[in-house]
Amino acid sequence: MNTQQQPAISVIIPIYSVEKYLPQCLESVLAQTLQEIEIILVNDGSKDRSLDIINEYAKKDDRIKVIDKPNEGYGKTVNRGIEAATGEYIGIVESDDWIEPDMYETLYSIAQSHNVEVVKANYVAFEEKTGKDLSGAKMPNRDLEQVINPRQNPGIFFMHPCIWSAIYRRDFLSRYGIQFLETPGASFQDTSFNFKVWAMAQRVYLTMKPLVHYRKHPDQSIQGTGKVFCICDEYEEIERYMNSYPVLFKKLERIFIRQKYRAYLWNFKRLSGANREMFRKRMQEELIPVLQNNTIDLTGMNSKDRSRLLNILYPKSPGQRIRYVCESLTRCLIQTKQHNGVMETRVFFGLVPVRIRSF
Repeated sequence: MNTQQQPAISVIIPIYSVEKYLPQCLESVLAQTLQEIEIILVNDGSKDRSLDIINEYAKKDDRIKVIDKPNEGYGKTVNRGIEAATGEYIGIVESDDWIEPDMYETLYSIAQSHNVEVVKANYVAFEEKTGKDLSGAKMPNRDLEQVINPRQNPGIFFMHPCIWSAIYRRDFLSRYGIQFLETPGASFQDTSFNFKVWAMAQRVYLTMKPLVHYRKHPDQSIQGTGKVFCICDEYEEIERYMNSYPVLFKKLERIFIRQKYRAYLWNFKRLSGANREMFRKRMQEELIPVLQNNTIDLTGMNSKDRSRLLNILYPKSPGQRIRYVCESLTRCLIQTKQHNGVMETRVFFGLVPVRIRSF
C-alpha cells in the first residue's frame, strides 16, 4: 500500500495474552485480498509473548502499527485503536478469531456501491471444545441484502452484536462520538457501542455471507461480584449517551427498554446463589416501574421468557403476575412503521397480531 494513500479500512485488533491464537488471526488479516488496509495492533498489557509476536509481524509488513500500553480493559483498548485510525472505514477483529480472505474486499465494495455508514456480515461460530462449526447470527430476513434504516427496521437492534463482523465509516463514528465504554475489567462492552451505532446510523447494509470465524470458548464464569452488574453499566451508558438526543431517544425508548429486558434476563440466567439474588433486586428496582407504567409490554418475548421474567420480578406475588397477564391480554397495541418505503400498521389484541395492513 502506498503510505501516502488513505487506507480503505483500518483494522483494529485488541490484544491481551492470546499467544496461542494470535498468529492465525494475524495471518488471516494479512491475507486479505483488499490490500489498501492498515492494521492497528493494540497490546493491552499482555502477560505472555503476544507483544513479541506482533512486533515480529510488524517488521515484515509496513501496514502494521503497534500500540503498546498498560492493561486498561477492552473498551479503552479499542478506543485507542479508533483514535489512531486513518482509514475511510474501521473494522474490528478479535485476536482469537480469524477472517475469510475476501472479508474486507466484500464489505468495502458494498459500502462503496451503496454509500452506507455500516456494513455487517454474518459469521460462523467455531466451538473450541469440540472443533465444530455452529450457525452464526439470526438476521432479520426481510432486511437482508439492501440498504435499511435501523430506526425504521428495529429488528436489527435485537441481533447478536457481532461488532467484529462489520465495517463502520470512521467519520460517522467521529461525528456522533460513538465509542466503547471504558470500564476496566468489564464485560459485554459491545452492548452500548452496538446500540449507539444502530441508533445513529441511517444507512446500513446486512449481508448473510459468513466472513468471520468466531472462536467460542467454553463458558467463562461471570460469577465474581465485580462482573454481576457489568450489563447494567452498559445500559446506563446507553441512557447517558441517548439523553444527548432526547427527541430521538423518545422514539427509541421502547426498543431500548425491550432490549434491556432481554439482556437482564439473559444475565440473570447466567448467575447463581447470592449473585443471582443481588441481580434480581436490581432487576426489580429498574424494571418493575417500567412495566407498571406501561412504558413497554412483553409482546416481543416468547411465552417462556415472558413467564420467566415475571417470575423473577414477582417471585412472591403470583397475583401481580396474573394481573399483568390479564392486562396484556386485553391491551390493544398498534404499531406503525415504515419498511422499504411502505408504511405498515400492525394491530395486536393482547399478544396476538390480528391485522397487518400496508399502505
